Amino acid sequence: MASKKYGDIFEINLAGIRIIVLCRADLIRNMNVPSANRTKYPNRLALEEGMTEYEILGLGISINNDHKSWKYNRQFFSQAMMTPSFNYQAIEWTNELWNEMESYWNELGENHELNLIKWMRRFTNEIIFRISTGVKNNSVASHYKMILLGNNINSFDEKEIEKIRESENFIDSIEVYMDGIMFFTSYNYFMRHYVPFICGKANSYLKNRDYLLIKSLLLHIKERKIEIENTPLDQALRHDMLTSFITANTHVILMSQNMVADMLRPMTDKEINVVDAISGGTDTVSKKFILLRKKNCLRPH
Repeated sequence: MASKKYGDIFEINLAGIRIIVLCRADLIRNMNVPSANRTKYPNRLALEEGMTEYEILGLGISINNDHKSWKYNRQFFSQAMMTPSFNYQAIEWTNELWNEMESYWNELGENHELNLIKWMRRFTNEIIFRISTGVKNNSVASHYKMILLGNNINSFDEKEIEKIRESENFIDSIEVYMDGIMFFTSYNYFMRHYVPFICGKANSYLKNRDYLLIKSLLLHIKERKIEIENTPLDQALRHDMLTSFITANTHVILMSQNMVADMLRPMTDKEINVVDAISGGTDTVSKKFILLRKKNCLRPH
């Protein structure tokens, strides 16, 4: 991998792929214009066959070169994020979770070393997961119990231990999923399928992708759909992103009059993509804390 710097931008040559990175916000403002007629950069990234095999192209808004699909997903993502009731609920949940995490710190005592990176990774994962799906996955509580588990394994039953491990595996799965994007972008088809070790690594990334998207997130989508169908029409639904996506353009909510005809349809299970928010809120934020820690900006107590 080689790189060249030109002040406000720099380029990286990664496995024969030339990537130009912009370092100033004003340079990328025009790249994020919603209208395809006004922007000079309709595609966010090069169409790589690796991303097609990893099944991430054309989904959500972060990695989507299909402008029609991107615009369709973006309108519902923006509507969910800009709803006042959604924002109020997010703030309430955030304060509630922070108080819960502080209570665990107090119970551990001042003599216990505080690894802020691990705690914040679970904090951001839990709050983003709850904002996205409305479900509290107890990542913070599981980490606290994992610390206690290391000292006294006999204090928990097998069912409680299994819940703790599932929570830890889910967080690890998100990080592995994000690493898989770079892997499938960097290695070509031949290397991923026929070169020893590399092909095994590719298979492990695909297995993790299926676990995260199918066994975890898709299961939450199906369960939430059943809950909404069984909810009386006169009863208010909870304010989370998944509920907004499921009820978009259905009889549950009123359709916006300023939408064009092809935007007035419900989202399919495949289009209901909350992995953008969950992965970005867990993996990206945690990496920022790691960088701060390396720069000695954060130190454990």
